[in-house]
Amino acid sequence: MIRYRKLSLALVIGLVFTVTPASAATKSPTPKPKASVSKKVVEKKAPVKKPPAKKKAPVKKKKAPVKKKEAKLSPSPSPKWPPVGFRTDPLGETNLYMKIPTAKELVGILSAKSGLASQIKSCTKFTCGAVLVASELGCRWWQVTADVVGATSPEDKTLKTFGKITTSATKSNPQKVITILLVTTEPIGTGHVLSNISVDCNQSEPTGPLPNTEYQPVELD
Repeated sequence: MIRYRKLSLALVIGLVFTVTPASAATKSPTPKPKASVSKKVVEKKAPVKKPPAKKKAPVKKKKAPVKKKEAKLSPSPSPKWPPVGFRTDPLGETNLYMKIPTAKELVGILSAKSGLASQIKSCTKFTCGAVLVASELGCRWWQVTADVVGATSPEDKTLKTFGKITTSATKSNPQKVITILLVTTEPIGTGHVLSNISVDCNQSEPTGPLPNTEYQPVELD
């Protein structure tokens, strides 16, 4: 308001100095309306705050599935031939190989071959034996014979034959080692063992059912 009042006063003074003396004597100056300066109040509008733009979630790029490398199975190495630790005829003419397994070897064989589990149960009651056999050309069927021997009596340790066992087994492929169990009917508590084991590889038709075991006790005197 102070600024606008000073401006009005300056306009009036200017009007007085521009009037001539003649006109000043005859006429009294007609007062002119003062210029009024209206004050316009400009209301400042508060700035409109725009809502923050929603950030778009980053688009995750799907990675192509990584193909796993297929493990290539290497073929099992062929067993050594002739088999290590096996016996054959001195001249090597039969191409047949035989081995009496140790107790440790037999346990490992039986644990890997479930088909022999039912047969081995009988060995908890009766005298048993086992033989590993193989042939260069393979066999149509096998025949194994052995003697059951033991001490003559608790007092007499002289070995005596108590029976003979003949076991027939199914065929085997060339250079394939198979296990043949020999199960007798002699009670295990008598301390008998199997001895004089021999094997025969047959290419002819089998003479009876396979597999098969026959045990013939020897008549005692």
